[in-house]
Amino acid sequence: MYTLLIADDEPLIRNGVKRIIDWESLGFSEIFLAEDGQEALDIVRKNKVDLVLTDIVMPFMDGLELSKVLAEEFPEIHVVILTGHEDFEYAQQSVNLGVKNYILKPVGAETLYKEMTKICNKLHIENEQKQYISSMRTQLQQSIPALRSQMLNRIVCAPNANINRYLESSKSLQVNLTQGPYAAALIDVDLSGLAPEDYDCYIFACENIAHECLGDEHYIFSEGGSRVVIVFRCCALVEDYHEVVYSIMGIVQKAIWNTIKIKTTCAVGSIVETPQELNSSYVDARKAMDCKYSLGSNNVYDITDLDYLEKNFYYPVKETKNLINSIKFSGRKEIGEAVEAITCSVSTVRNLSGVNLKMIYIDVITSLLRELSDLKEVSENIWNEGFQFYKIVDRMGTPGEMADRLFRFSCKIQDELNLVKNNSSMQIISKVKEFVNNNYKDPELSLSMAAEYVSVSTGYLSGLFKKETGINFVKYLTDVRMERSMELLKKTDMKSYEIAYETGFANSHYFSICFKKYTGMSPSDFRMKG
Repeated sequence: MYTLLIADDEPLIRNGVKRIIDWESLGFSEIFLAEDGQEALDIVRKNKVDLVLTDIVMPFMDGLELSKVLAEEFPEIHVVILTGHEDFEYAQQSVNLGVKNYILKPVGAETLYKEMTKICNKLHIENEQKQYISSMRTQLQQSIPALRSQMLNRIVCAPNANINRYLESSKSLQVNLTQGPYAAALIDVDLSGLAPEDYDCYIFACENIAHECLGDEHYIFSEGGSRVVIVFRCCALVEDYHEVVYSIMGIVQKAIWNTIKIKTTCAVGSIVETPQELNSSYVDARKAMDCKYSLGSNNVYDITDLDYLEKNFYYPVKETKNLINSIKFSGRKEIGEAVEAITCSVSTVRNLSGVNLKMIYIDVITSLLRELSDLKEVSENIWNEGFQFYKIVDRMGTPGEMADRLFRFSCKIQDELNLVKNNSSMQIISKVKEFVNNNYKDPELSLSMAAEYVSVSTGYLSGLFKKETGINFVKYLTDVRMERSMELLKKTDMKSYEIAYETGFANSHYFSICFKKYTGMSPSDFRMKG
């Protein structure tokens, strides 16, 4: 709803304009009246007015002067001149003073209503545009922190040929990287022990605490995952920049622990002179962060600490083979022990580099996935989790976290192998049973013939058949022959010797012995009883 001000020194016109139009239907909730320009200006200065409908010729302050003042002080107010034919030339001049429209007097109610409808439609459109722009401006202000973080990510965290374009664009996001030197630093947040849904909250808290320690002179943003990046504008610091940045990171680390009791590991990159070199400082900080895997977490490291790391490459060959054997042939306990052996083996190597450690886990995962490569119908989820592990390794957590991930993934590999193995075993048993049911009449039928049919060794089939069915192959073959012979004794007039040959027995005497042993009676007694 809008508010209207009618300014005219003639009461009849002033009140008539107020009464002859249904202003509420046009969207006006309140109407002010003024008999001259000065009174109108006083009303505008005390109240919110959207539309001013004013005459030109008025005492103290005429309509043109009023329009000029309103254009200067209240440019958002829509001004319309209501004037007679004799003042039409003045009305035309008023357009230069910001007047939106003018209406000639005398004017009837219908004509005035039509003209005001047109004017109000313009007012609606203008206000909608103003509200939209205001909304966009508000959203932009609210989005600036996120947009600034995205821009800093592009400038700092990745080598980019468009760095100069990003630097230029960053100015509109209140990022001032015009005066060096600079340094990149990292905060790696230990999220172990927290629920995944709380990760973002704690990362945000760490950003805020760092901001409270550093103020607005430096830039802080989340890299994603568990890391926060700080861009130090060293021009705001005293000399010996590197030592100062190193000391500040120790203060930030303690502040985070004291505030939210979360452990962090921090790393400081090299000092660089230009913003184009910030990625180099960031890369150095990431290299320094690798020290935590050998020298311990919950410390502050810089690029010089890499000198303490082992240069030779190490790989736990025996422990990895033991893990694979445990997955294939043992249980969860043995898998856990094998994973622990890998972790212990790695931890005993003095000052192992982060790159070396990452390569160890990558190769271990590759070895595990290789065990699945020859299998058919492997779950897509297990492949996806394996590939995801490669990404996780690049942002490794604590050794304990990596060991836990490796154990859980190894167990899933074992489950997948067992599932495929069980499916394969049942297919073999099913084929053997089908083979027996189709060939039980053959007196030469044997375990070796069945094993040859399903392309496995006799010993493997013997053990597998007993494991999956609970009886040995010979017992199953005898059961099939006996069930068929009982069926023939009941439903046919065949002689016992005929049934013996029909069910795979070389002679009727042996058949009778087997039948009595199986049923407790001779074939003839069974037939008589049946």
